[in-house]
Amino acid sequence: MYRIYLKQGALQALLPVTPAEIRTRTESRNKAVYILNFGEMNLAKKPALQEISFTVLLPGRVYSFVQTEGIFHEPEFYLNLFREYKAAGKPVQLIVFRRLADGSQIFCGNMEVLLEDYTVTEKGGEQGDFWVELRWKEYRGAKSIRYDMKTEGGQTTLIEQGQTRESRTPAGAYTVRKGDCLWAIAKRELGDGTRYREIAEKNGIADPSRIFPGQALKL
Repeated sequence: MYRIYLKQGALQALLPVTPAEIRTRTESRNKAVYILNFGEMNLAKKPALQEISFTVLLPGRVYSFVQTEGIFHEPEFYLNLFREYKAAGKPVQLIVFRRLADGSQIFCGNMEVLLEDYTVTEKGGEQGDFWVELRWKEYRGAKSIRYDMKTEGGQTTLIEQGQTRESRTPAGAYTVRKGDCLWAIAKRELGDGTRYREIAEKNGIADPSRIFPGQALKL
């Protein structure tokens, strides 16, 4: 069973019904050019920002398939949430936990996104229920990069700070940061996302999907 969370600041919301499908689209930014006496060439560019879209049901009552964490929110709660996302213009953590029918968890998704647009639909015969089609786009914040200068033989090379380390050695401990999930931590710190189960077992975490900022983990 998939569970989708939306998190911005201290407010975290679980979508009450998992969408029937999630579509992720990545466009190419490659550029074809024609060079005289050579022919056409395709210049590789970095891919465009990912677009994620899905349609979610906001039920007006607690059906048997509705997911809650002890509190049932009316559709108005989520509609106000989407309105605030658009008004604030700030990124939202889109977190997807993927659990198979046998109870095992596969990789999770955790991406900062901006809400591009959404469409709300009410259907006859489904009074109180709302269908919302949402389109998100990956968010990449601008950041400054610091460099060190290295001079050898009269040649100066700029080295990006923090990028000179070729291999990662597990630090032995890790403090959970905002937006983290165990799969991402295992991928980043141990080089293999599937090792998230090892981290969970070592730290006595019964549910790998439940970690919180500031939590200290043994690696």
